[in-house]
Amino acid sequence: MSANQVAQDTALAIAKASPALGVAATGATGAIDWSAVAYGLTALYMLLQIVLLVPKYRQMLREWKPKP
Repeated sequence: MSANQVAQDTALAIAKASPALGVAATGATGAIDWSAVAYGLTALYMLLQIVLLVPKYRQMLREWKPKP
């Protein structure tokens, strides 16, 4: 294996590991409160689900009602 290939493989491995290392470093230092981030993302996900599903359920209820 050439030195150039080894350098490319090492750079690729570092690039793949950097997001996980960044999260671990900020969690260990307390720079970011990840539990608050998770809570906020969960709340946003729930809000999106409600907003996107209400019209679908309204249409289903309209179709379900018996016609006179």
